[in-house]
Amino acid sequence: MTIRAYITDKLKAYGITEAQLVDLYISSGLKLDSDVMDNDPTAVGIALTQTLEECILAPRLSSVSESGFSMSWNYDSVGKYYLWLCRKWGVTPNDDVLGMLGISTIIDRTDNW
Repeated sequence: MTIRAYITDKLKAYGITEAQLVDLYISSGLKLDSDVMDNDPTAVGIALTQTLEECILAPRLSSVSESGFSMSWNYDSVGKYYLWLCRKWGVTPNDDVLGMLGISTIIDRTDNW
């Protein structure tokens, strides 16, 4: 499975575009058509997390309803998934993303005393 297919499948619910994947290539340097198993798992995980950050910050409706079909996004669940990915891959959560999701974090500053 290529990195392109892996990230597209993992974030399918967010409608990943080719432009987002190109941005990912530019920022990470990962060759998107290389096999995911031939790459550093942490680099791929960080790229996945960064792509999710962009999806969260991109303007979109929280729900859509048309002709009897409705779809909505559970941002509480998205936030938990984002924080889990950050912990898993050692990424510092982006303050803008946390603010968008309405998540506050506590930072232990006791070492500064």
